[in-house]
Amino acid sequence: MVNVWKRKPSSYSSSYFNRSIHIFFSSNFTRAIFVRHSFERLASAYIDKIASLKNESFSLYESVRRVICRKYSLFYLTIAERRFYRIHKRIPNTVKESCQQIVTKFEHFIRYVMSNSLHDDVHWLPYSKLCHVCAFKYNFIEKCETMKEDIQRFKSYLGLKSINLNDEKYFSTGKTKEYYKSLYSNLHNELICYLKYFYEDDFKLFDYRLEDYLTNERTIQCSSSHKQTFRKKI
Repeated sequence: MVNVWKRKPSSYSSSYFNRSIHIFFSSNFTRAIFVRHSFERLASAYIDKIASLKNESFSLYESVRRVICRKYSLFYLTIAERRFYRIHKRIPNTVKESCQQIVTKFEHFIRYVMSNSLHDDVHWLPYSKLCHVCAFKYNFIEKCETMKEDIQRFKSYLGLKSINLNDEKYFSTGKTKEYYKSLYSNLHNELICYLKYFYEDDFKLFDYRLEDYLTNERTIQCSSSHKQTFRKKI
């Protein structure tokens, strides 16, 4: 298999790059992608990266969680604790701080991500941008929601027999769809609309619906003003 990204771009000759790209898009290659509903993917990232309280040293997401805690300190900290953060702008990792054990709310995580460069993080960046879905012309697009059936078809196509489909861990995130839906139930309509526009292309490409993760037959009306505000944020 030719990996056109194996070397640094500066090391390519134009002829090598063009030849490799041509091979990659040829009928000799099978291009496959596995996707999941954008709202479940985002909520799963929050549970794993922010709400888990892993407290890993030098972890990007550990730092993000603490930044969110400080940004929305009125919801988490006492007056004395907020005063501490106003005085100490930079806190060494060796110092135990109040935000160290705070699990920030899903809403605050969403607001921070949508207003920060972190919206480009690979754990929640839309597949349309992350995987260049339209450009790569994937032969197979499988969904996590129907993974067992999709993998079976994919295996049959490739003639593979090495994956144990009886192992449930391949198909479970440890949380139910109802649990993920509950996280979105408390979000304001404006945030739901921002997420709708953020994942708009993915919804269209993979036939997902916003309503799949709304509870109690909740309906959301997103206006053009929501979209304009979202574009300014991004």
